[in-house]
Amino acid sequence: MQRPCMARRLLLALALTATAGLVVGDPNDWVNVNYILQQSSSGNTANARQSILNKASGTAKSGPWSVTTKNNVVPPSGDVHDYLSWAPYHWPDCNWCSKGTNHLAGPNSGNDTDTDPGDDGGGDGSFGGDDPYEDGGGDDDDAYELSVLNNLSVLSRRGAAHHGGAAHHRMVRRRRSIPHDIPVRVAPARRQESDAPSATTDLLGGLLPTDGDLPIPTSAPDTGDLPYPGTSSTQSTVKTINGTPAPAQAPAKTKASKCTPSPAKALAPSATWTTCPYVVRDGKVNPDVRTLPDSPAAVDMSQSVLYNAVAYGMGKTKVYSQNVVKFIDAFFLTPATAMNPNMNYGQQVRGPGKDHQIGTFTGILDLRGIVKVVNAIQVLKAAASPDWTAARDKAMTSWMKSYTSWLQNSALGKQTASKANNHLTFYVNQLAAAQMYTGDTQGAQNTLKNYFTNQFLDQIAASGEQPFEAVRTRPYHYRCFNLEAMITNAKLGDQMGLNFWTAKSKYGATIQTALDFVMGLDPKGEDISDIFPHVAAIAAAYGDPKGKYAGFLQQKESDYASQPFWFYDQSAALPNSPAGGHAKHRRDDQGSVLATPANTTGALGAEGVHGAGKMAAQTLDTVSAASVAFECPAIFALSKETELEDGLFVSCDQLRPFYTMLSNVDPGAL
Repeated sequence: MQRPCMARRLLLALALTATAGLVVGDPNDWVNVNYILQQSSSGNTANARQSILNKASGTAKSGPWSVTTKNNVVPPSGDVHDYLSWAPYHWPDCNWCSKGTNHLAGPNSGNDTDTDPGDDGGGDGSFGGDDPYEDGGGDDDDAYELSVLNNLSVLSRRGAAHHGGAAHHRMVRRRRSIPHDIPVRVAPARRQESDAPSATTDLLGGLLPTDGDLPIPTSAPDTGDLPYPGTSSTQSTVKTINGTPAPAQAPAKTKASKCTPSPAKALAPSATWTTCPYVVRDGKVNPDVRTLPDSPAAVDMSQSVLYNAVAYGMGKTKVYSQNVVKFIDAFFLTPATAMNPNMNYGQQVRGPGKDHQIGTFTGILDLRGIVKVVNAIQVLKAAASPDWTAARDKAMTSWMKSYTSWLQNSALGKQTASKANNHLTFYVNQLAAAQMYTGDTQGAQNTLKNYFTNQFLDQIAASGEQPFEAVRTRPYHYRCFNLEAMITNAKLGDQMGLNFWTAKSKYGATIQTALDFVMGLDPKGEDISDIFPHVAAIAAAYGDPKGKYAGFLQQKESDYASQPFWFYDQSAALPNSPAGGHAKHRRDDQGSVLATPANTTGALGAEGVHGAGKMAAQTLDTVSAASVAFECPAIFALSKETELEDGLFVSCDQLRPFYTMLSNVDPGAL
């Protein structure tokens, strides 16, 4: 039993090192700029505002942040200014040929993971809040444990209870291909600390495998019963957010051989990065992705920047605006530490060959906090902060224009724009916010309108279910995650005078319908706190005549009024929402919208998409799933499957049960 104890200590060391200094970020969000300046003394939100002040000061102690601190692992370009992260759900599948000696075990040992079925093991160190490494949620489905074998760490799966398994088995894994607009070089390159960093977007090539201080897991957990398809071709729809046709998905690849030739001598654990193929395990975070610092740096920076900007907007205390400027300078503008305006190496899937020398479309998600950065700067500008100078604004505008161009024109950006699930919804967050910042208000409005009149139409079933998220292995989390992005898109529109709160899917459902559906679900071991900010936001936007939202929060999160989201999510902050149109600036007199039936209205028709302030005191229409004929989502017009995560595909037939259900009973549980 000595070996399992050592394994647990190694896992704990890995988790503690990865979480040191980590800011647990709030959900992606947008706070109305004028509201911040006008509601700084509202008694109803006093505790929430104090929490924001505390968090502004507390998070600032860990700043500034930069992507140039790479822990000796550089992106394939060789440029430390390029953002780098690894795909969190991908695991090495070495499958060494049994003859010879491999670096995991010994002669003729194949794929031994030294599993001890009797040991329950432990979790992977789940984060609350917005975990930067895994789409914002914890990995609660399975338990894993590091075991030690020949002084190398091997990750072995422990048989914890698995929920959502039925949905998991509906999805199909595929190999990936390289976007054609990112030149790479397969030969590895090692970072030299003496090299002068260059803040350019030149792609110089070379992936660095290096040995870290911590053991790196080198074996994937059991991949379950997911089928591995043979050679086939798939194409994604050409419908995109901005009207630019997206590239078709490349033909799927088959495994080159049944096993990987065993190395002649022992290899460092990091050698698996370029030697072994990696396979996707949806919802299972590979712990070694936490050793890369860029993802937490982006989350920490954007969260602290927003806290400090809101704090400055409320009280005009200069230390807060100085913090914002310092952190933005370090992350985006200072030549020695600035991030290049691209996500070419976000969520890179490791493995042999040039196809694994670039990022994936899922990597764009890592920079979703750019919405908070834009929000923060707009607050400083509206508050006339002397710290946000014209020169600084010009430099940031240039960065944002370059990033906007990359989002719209790069192969990875176009690929993300062609998706139908949360990756697309968060992509819209980023693109619209960046366009707003550069002064392209019309472009930002069009980006949002195109989303709400295209992909949004298929994202919510009549019941409120979100089929593209429900099919995942952690459906509760992903439903909340896409809600987060949908709400942010509606808030961005609200800031520009547009009402997207009343937009309806083709089945008559609104964002409120989706929230109500999730509220009625059993999280089944997933983190129920994912939904709390969304409940407050929907109550603020639509009202709460029967007190169901207030009751839910009081029962599940009794101190909700002390959370930052309670200040952000008031009807006065959403002037173009159904409830906001009736409750502008009346919160102090009448109390919270959660407790004020008079403030309640329901969803309107689709006409709200195209104009601001078109309110009506009507309740949300209840649409029966049986009253709207099912049709495959538009994403399947040119392809039988669509990609949810890199290498993870789903078909229309697999999603159909989630559209035709009449209640919030998960078809995956039937």
